[in-house]
Amino acid sequence: MGTSHSNPRFTAKTQQSQYARTMFGMSVHTTAIILAIVLAVIGLGYLLFGWLRKRSWRVMWRGIGFILMPLGLLIMGLMDKVVDGINAVVNWAKATYMTTDVLIGLIVAAIGLVLYLIGSFVPHVTGEEASKRREEMRERKLATLQGSRATASSTDQTVAIPSDGPTPPPSPAPRPQPAASNVPAMPDDKEIDDILKRHGIN
Repeated sequence: MGTSHSNPRFTAKTQQSQYARTMFGMSVHTTAIILAIVLAVIGLGYLLFGWLRKRSWRVMWRGIGFILMPLGLLIMGLMDKVVDGINAVVNWAKATYMTTDVLIGLIVAAIGLVLYLIGSFVPHVTGEEASKRREEMRERKLATLQGSRATASSTDQTVAIPSDGPTPPPSPAPRPQPAASNVPAMPDDKEIDDILKRHGIN
């Protein structure tokens, strides 16, 4: 009995034949090449549009990275696996009935995708703007705390009105007393003598 030696090339071809399905009438590898080119062109468009609009090196480096990633996947052969994954999703969609769970999952995934796209268009917040927002939040919290303390102190200073019985009338204000006269009071005997003299009585 002869021993069988595995040929690496034969093994690779056998594994590749397992994914030799077609997509849009083309082989998987051809579809992978086209997909990588399309993604690279999208990355180039993002780079040019972002650079002409903002002149930002952040956009430049992100665009270059977006161009190189699909090309690297194509060189490694992983882009074929991406196409196989797309084929698997398409076949799953064809073979799966639209149940309630599937419908809910699709709705949740669609909402997540829409929110992600909306977040991509939100302007980027710099570190200075973030520090300003934190400072404003601290000031608002401090103002709220001071207002609550002032309200509590004014409540403590108010006089509590008893609930049982009538409210007592307010006490009358004290009347101002007349100022004492600086003229000295005459004695009683002298006054009587003056009255008798006026009447001619000695």
